[in-house]
Amino acid sequence: MVTTPESDRSCLIVREVANDQQPVTTVRRVMTSSSYRRQVEEAGAWPLQAVRAEMAAGQSVRITCGERGVAPLYLRPTDGQLAVSWDLLDLDPGTDDLDAREVAAMLAYRTRYSTATVFRTIRQLTERSTAVWDHTTGLSIGYPSPALHSRPRVLHTDADPVAAFSDLLRREITARPLPTDGCAVELSGGMDSSMTALALAETVGPVRTAALTLGGDVGDQQHRRRREISARARLGPDLTVPVAEFGPFHRTGPRASGRPTSPTDGTYTEAMNELYSRLSAIGVRWVFTGIGGDELCFQRPEERALTGDPWNLHPVPDHLGSRARDALPHIDDDLAPASVLHASTLLALAVHSTTAMRHGLWPISPLATPLVLRFGESLPLSWRRGKRLMRLRLEQAGYSREVVHPPLRENFATTCEAAMLQDGLPLLSQWLPGSILTLQGLLDLPRLSRACATVAATGHGAGELYRPLALEAALRSLAIPAAAPTP
Repeated sequence: MVTTPESDRSCLIVREVANDQQPVTTVRRVMTSSSYRRQVEEAGAWPLQAVRAEMAAGQSVRITCGERGVAPLYLRPTDGQLAVSWDLLDLDPGTDDLDAREVAAMLAYRTRYSTATVFRTIRQLTERSTAVWDHTTGLSIGYPSPALHSRPRVLHTDADPVAAFSDLLRREITARPLPTDGCAVELSGGMDSSMTALALAETVGPVRTAALTLGGDVGDQQHRRRREISARARLGPDLTVPVAEFGPFHRTGPRASGRPTSPTDGTYTEAMNELYSRLSAIGVRWVFTGIGGDELCFQRPEERALTGDPWNLHPVPDHLGSRARDALPHIDDDLAPASVLHASTLLALAVHSTTAMRHGLWPISPLATPLVLRFGESLPLSWRRGKRLMRLRLEQAGYSREVVHPPLRENFATTCEAAMLQDGLPLLSQWLPGSILTLQGLLDLPRLSRACATVAATGHGAGELYRPLALEAALRSLAIPAAAPTP
């Protein structure tokens, strides 16, 4: 907190510790107006995550965040006060009306990045935005100008994209003072997490590895690949959690038992909570991820037209209610302008970061950073397609073909399907008669009931029921009144 008596202004600065920057030596510093302004401007140009909350007696509060979006910020004005948190659960959302457009987007697998949340009275501070609040005029959030992005370029004949990429990741990691024994990397064995793990091994040292592990033949392949990556990179001790033992809605988990959960919690929140709890218990404070890797190798629309690679757009489910369907034509209204990082990256960070921070872990995703993304955007398509850049990085480091080109696809889709059949479907069937979402007109009860019956009879398609169940579970845990929406 920096203050200046000359203008009676104060600024609360929350920032990630960075190397080569002056450390904070006192909690509250009183200074002249010119020094105060320099401190505020420095916070605005901070190289890592930073948030500023500036205020003055009798005036409005201004909250500004940077471009990284590591930890989301949610805001709720109520009773002449403004509550702000990175966790929706801190803002007591249980009595808020649902935002039909946000709920429809979630249920229809349509990505929205804006100041809106599923609760009308809770807003999100999007990247580079500024929130202004006072007790008389209320809350407003101003969007920034659209961010500029790079286009693919022609490489010099002597260019070495792999070396440049590796150097950028190392620079991103070493921007912070990090002790080896306080760090862990989520090493699933996929391309994205492997890039992060190799860069960590080259900079911080033999950090711990951690992962949710699969079962069956795919799990055996994952085990071999992770073991080879860890051994060759000389990484540290390993911690794993079998995802099947902590699948979505398992009977002892928070969602099945009705403990408070957020609509923004991830699909595998039960398993991630278990993993993070164990990491926190052994002293880990920084957890590294591979978030952002898919967007780093993103194909532009005109490139997909040339390659024929599909968009994989999920069809709108039949079980959406009339109120949700009425909102679908407006899904693209009021979106935030183009962000420095892709909106899908920011949404993934928001889900992941909240879960990690609940366990006292600070998440770091080197692939989800402005400079690394700009580098990826600048590469020719041949380097991005199929994540060739990352595969060459592994090849040059001497890894086997199974690590570079695994024959079996490793993902959690089968786990979700099995968990929904075993635990999710009975829960959804039990809740359907008094479903909050159906009473609000956001789900169609007859169609959803038929879908449940079909899944029960065939044993297929249970994963399609995950989103309505996840949102219903969150709303029930927050005790939102099951009343019809206000006209």
